[in-house]
Amino acid sequence: MRTFIVVGLFLLSAPALAQHIEQVKGIKFGVGCVTPVTSYGRRFGACPIGNSKARVWCPNGQICDRVGETPQVYVARSICNLSQLR
Repeated sequence: MRTFIVVGLFLLSAPALAQHIEQVKGIKFGVGCVTPVTSYGRRFGACPIGNSKARVWCPNGQICDRVGETPQVYVARSICNLSQLR
């Protein structure tokens, strides 16, 4: 019984269940947004872009599209590999 529980927990925590994030390039801050950008800091923000997707601009210049709603600040920080805002 314990083996089945361990295997079940392992399969449920697999990285394959993580959300898919696409990196895009050459899009200026705020372009393509359906609503105003939610700004989390300087050159750091997110907004919905339609088709049930959201776009995140990272301070390092990285731009990511993800499936789902506009992420909360802690999710956006994780996407951008930020540990702390300055």
